[in-house]
Amino acid sequence: MTTDELNFMDLACLIKITPSTVIEKLGSAMNASIFDASNIAGALKQKGMIEFTAYYPGPNTITITEAGQNLLSEAEAKSKEEFDKLDENILVHLADGNRLPAELQNVLGLRPKDLALRLFKLNSQGFITYELKNGGVFLLLTEKGYLKANSAGASRMLMQDRKPEVKAIGTEGQATPHPEAETQDILNDISQLSRVRRSRKAFVVALGLLLFIIAILFLILHFYHIL
Repeated sequence: MTTDELNFMDLACLIKITPSTVIEKLGSAMNASIFDASNIAGALKQKGMIEFTAYYPGPNTITITEAGQNLLSEAEAKSKEEFDKLDENILVHLADGNRLPAELQNVLGLRPKDLALRLFKLNSQGFITYELKNGGVFLLLTEKGYLKANSAGASRMLMQDRKPEVKAIGTEGQATPHPEAETQDILNDISQLSRVRRSRKAFVVALGLLLFIIAILFLILHFYHIL
């Protein structure tokens, strides 16, 4: 099994193990049931992070392996690095409600181990805290982390508001009209054409009426002439 499959739960549990920790007391150390603690210990052993004895009736000691010690050393080294944009992104997504490492992993697309080291760093620098409960780990922002996430989110919104409007350019270098503007122009043309047609129809009607009146007058004059 590669170390890339290690996650923050593994790291958080590994931190809880001390030279005096025994398998029988592992559940209380990790705020988990005996069943959950057994699964955690089995997973850490399978990943090569710990070894433990299996004597009945116990107690059975737990030893962190060289691979486990290397992971802890790597996490300590990461915690001393400067706060950067990726750390900021993690805080913003935490503020958005992604409180489980698996949720953050899906949103950010990070390897489990890389995310685990980042979360350890943020915890060490006071931006987040976490709680082990029922075989899982839940992440929480501290006041410092919340203020940092809120500031980062506000800055991003401001940058989006300041983005200049980009206009599409046609093949001849002319700005391409907006579809809504084109539709309005068409409607205006149709309305104008309709008014012209109504005007022509009114003219024809008026002309016909005038000719009708002239014809009536002609008939009247002709009738008087006969008389």
